[in-house]
Amino acid sequence: MRTAAMIIAGIAPPQAPGCNSIGRRLADLTSHQCHFPLRGEGAETRFCAVEVSPADWRPGASGGQYCTFHRCIVVGRGTPAERQAPRVLERLG
Repeated sequence: MRTAAMIIAGIAPPQAPGCNSIGRRLADLTSHQCHFPLRGEGAETRFCAVEVSPADWRPGASGGQYCTFHRCIVVGRGTPAERQAPRVLERLG
């Protein structure tokens, strides 16, 4: 994951295979294209735009509008307590 210092320094973000290095503006994205921001600010922000399969497209979920490559970067394993939660809920039943 890029740090704020890396962004300020202009260090390029990781790009998915098949990603256009220039990216696309939000207004130019079509349905089911990766919304991971690559560079720019405001209306000039460029996004990955790699096609995301309908099965992987989950608006509202963490990383739900990102391609598999970028989703793996931003969605972590969670804290130890978050990883334990399903087991605790099962016990409480």
